Amino acid sequence: MFWISILISVGVLGYVALSATKSMESAGIAVIPESKNIKEVEKGSNPFEKPINILLLGIDRRSRLESSYRTDIMILVSLNPDTNKIVLASIPRDLWYEGERINALYISHEWEKLQTAIEEVTGLKPERFILTDFKDFSWVVDAMGGVTVDIERSFTDTQYPVDVTKTYQTVSFIEGPEKLTGARALIYSRSRKGTNGEGSDWARMQRQHLVLKGMLEAIQQPTSLFQPMVIKEAYKTITEGRMDTNLKVTDAQYLWDFYKDKDKYEISSLFLDYDYLYSPPMEQYGGAWVLVSKTGTYEPFKNAISKGLQSIETDL
Repeated sequence: MFWISILISVGVLGYVALSATKSMESAGIAVIPESKNIKEVEKGSNPFEKPINILLLGIDRRSRLESSYRTDIMILVSLNPDTNKIVLASIPRDLWYEGERINALYISHEWEKLQTAIEEVTGLKPERFILTDFKDFSWVVDAMGGVTVDIERSFTDTQYPVDVTKTYQTVSFIEGPEKLTGARALIYSRSRKGTNGEGSDWARMQRQHLVLKGMLEAIQQPTSLFQPMVIKEAYKTITEGRMDTNLKVTDAQYLWDFYKDKDKYEISSLFLDYDYLYSPPMEQYGGAWVLVSKTGTYEPFKNAISKGLQSIETDL
C-alpha cells in the first residue's frame, strides 16, 4: 500500500516542519515542540474536506539559491475516509494548460493557479501541497535510514545528468530488492534514459511510487530519524530550510493518525498517460513538445479518479 508512505511523508514531514508555537508562528518561524511525544500536540477536528486532497510537488531545483524551477513531479493524493479508498494520480510535467506547460504554473503564477489547473484536470481541488527539491528528497530517504525498493526490472542509463559538472554518468539498477541511500533513490526516481523500457517519464513515475512504497517500512527502522521522533535533529534540519508547504500543525497531526488505520484502505494508482493524452505536432505549439487531451476534456480521467474513491459494489 504505497499511498501510506505518502501520507507518512505528509504526516511526518508536515509535523516536523510545521509544529510551531503560536508566538514563533506569528513571526514566520517554524518551531518544534520540546516534547518527543507527538500525542502532546493538541489534536483538533478534521481540517479537510472530503475527500482529502494533497498535492505532492517535486521540483528540479539543485540549490535554494535558484529562483527559477519547475514542478516536474506532481502527484495528487486523494483519500476518502468514508469508503476507505485512496487514489494516487500522477500528472505529467508536459501537459499543456492555458498557453504553457503545467509544470511552469507554480513558479510563474504561484500556488493558486496550479491548484486550479489540477482541479480542472482531476476534478478534485488539492487543499494542501508539499514541495520538495532534490536535496530534500535525498535527505528524507537518508533520515529514514535508507529505503528498500523491490526493483521491478534491470536497466542502465548512460545519460544520467551530473548537475555539478553538466556532464553525464552511467548508472545501473538490478532487478530485485535494494536498499537505496538518498543519493541512489534520487537517481532511481529521476532517471529517464534507461534501457529495458525504463526510458520515459511514465516509467520514472512508476519508480517514484515504488520509492514511496518503500518509505512505509523505512520510517519504522531503528535507524530512522523518525523512530522515535528526534525533535532536536528535526528542528535543526527545518531551520536550515527544507520543504515548502501550506500544511498546518493540525493538518499534519490529523494525517499522522491515518497510519494506525493503514491496513483498512485500498488504493488505485492512476497516471494521466497516453490512455488520455497525445502529443500534437510541435509547430502548433511554437516548436514545443507537449501533451494534450485526446478528447478535448479530462472527463475520462476524472471519472477514473472518482471511481477509485467510491465503494465497490459486489454482485450477490
